[in-house]
Amino acid sequence: MKLSKAQIKQLRDLISYKGHVYIDVQYEILDHVACKVEAFLEEKPSLSLDQAFREVFASFGHKGFNELDASYQKMIAKRHWRYFWEELKLFLFSFKALLVFGVFTLFYNLRFAFESTNGWIGGLLMLFICFVVLLAGIHWKKFKKYRKYASFNTTGNFFAIVSFVYQLCSFSYIMLNNSLKNETIWSNYGVLAITGVLMLMYCCLFILPKVFERSQGDTEALIQVYGES
Repeated sequence: MKLSKAQIKQLRDLISYKGHVYIDVQYEILDHVACKVEAFLEEKPSLSLDQAFREVFASFGHKGFNELDASYQKMIAKRHWRYFWEELKLFLFSFKALLVFGVFTLFYNLRFAFESTNGWIGGLLMLFICFVVLLAGIHWKKFKKYRKYASFNTTGNFFAIVSFVYQLCSFSYIMLNNSLKNETIWSNYGVLAITGVLMLMYCCLFILPKVFERSQGDTEALIQVYGES
């Protein structure tokens, strides 16, 4: 039997009650569940929709719909990383790459102007944090609109890069401080190596907005399909 719109909405509500809060995740699960519910109702017309749903849910085992949820979000994560690498390739052949290179060349050449020999790392970190705060503010405005969709919500995972840069700078500060005291080879090549790594991190600040925009486009398409935001 074919489910009515009211029955489909009821199924979606039941899926939501199972803890799957994102709208696109609910519809992804619904695609799998609706057909099975229809089959159960065809086979046992005496069953209520709720009973048929319980039968279907039980057929997924003790994990319920969690594997479907995880599979969908994993697919989204792969898509975002594909966007990231595509945008990185475009960035490396744009004028923005020269801008980042220019900023780091300036910091590298002016590193002895800082009171601390490795104070340039702190300067780069402060600049990075300013950019991240600005990016997070822009992202948050969009997040409020699309927070009900996993297709956009998962882009927040990219902000883990902030923690990575902080740890990298802390490690660099300690290593450079020790190496400069002992005059090891790290003091000669370590500065250049860390500058190069941090340069790549700064490149991400230009790439992530593009990834967010493409994710926003995907989410807008889902809103058009599902009619909800």
